[in-house]
Amino acid sequence: MLLKFRPYLRRLLQIKLQYKPLFPTKFCKILILRTGLPCTVGFSILTLIGLEKKLNAEDELIIMIKHSLLFMQRNEYDKAEQLLHVALRQAQQMHHDLGVTYIYDLMANLALQRERLDQAKKLFVSVAQRLISSGVPQDDLRIVQVSVKLARVSHLQKEYDTAQLGFDWCLERINNEYLRNPSDEIKKLLAMTEDWYGRLFVECKKYENGFNYMLSAYNKMKELSDVDPEHIAVQLNDIGTVCDQMDRVDDCILYVSKALDLGKTLPDMEDLGAIYVNLGRAYMKKRMIDSARQYCGYGLRLAILNKNNDIKHEAAECIAEIKNIVV
Repeated sequence: MLLKFRPYLRRLLQIKLQYKPLFPTKFCKILILRTGLPCTVGFSILTLIGLEKKLNAEDELIIMIKHSLLFMQRNEYDKAEQLLHVALRQAQQMHHDLGVTYIYDLMANLALQRERLDQAKKLFVSVAQRLISSGVPQDDLRIVQVSVKLARVSHLQKEYDTAQLGFDWCLERINNEYLRNPSDEIKKLLAMTEDWYGRLFVECKKYENGFNYMLSAYNKMKELSDVDPEHIAVQLNDIGTVCDQMDRVDDCILYVSKALDLGKTLPDMEDLGAIYVNLGRAYMKKRMIDSARQYCGYGLRLAILNKNNDIKHEAAECIAEIKNIVV
């Protein structure tokens, strides 16, 4: 089984990729240059003692955007959405077209994260239209990145043919660009696209295609320095469960064992118990009952320790099935 107990785990990597700014221009650089000091300091002490000029409208807009990003990272979505709406109104009043487009992009990603799919689609389309109307070519990577997310929305809305067409179109362009410029940023976009495309195939029960894309995504993820090891562990677990769907139990054990080895080095990985249970089930398929009992037992203990009722239920089911086999 894929790590379904805590669905946000599957989205953690995607957030990191989704929220990458579309605009590598001075607007995004200002976000760093003008807010190098803590925002609370910038608002108060420095201004009061005359060491910092008063914030102008663009400074305030940038700080609001930065705060909204922090709220997204903390999963405080309501606060992020409220602040983005305030920032959008300010950008519109300033006639800051680039700022408006950037905020629309953040709002679209937030809607996708919250699975408000109709809203996400509408916002992503608006972002693409604004980019094109500003002179950005249709095969520009900024347009392609938005198109990848629209394909993901189509997948989640079970519009599988539309999603596949979208992913095919995007992958052709990303791969061509990667051949010309094998940068980490393009590799990251390629990994996200391949992972999402692979999950589309898995949902359509085309497991071999799904496995190939998800494995390719994993091989790119592990080469990226800013991908959290927890995301790698989840990816390995999910690749293993796809192997299980194809009755490749030995491969399942291989990948899930790698996920477990990595997960055990991460003390804050709440869903490590799910990986233990998955490995226990794989050993149960091999009729390696002692190993199955051991790993499902570990999963149950971790679930109880972390007060995770979903994993606790799965582990208990696994142990009950093992008892039936023994009887």
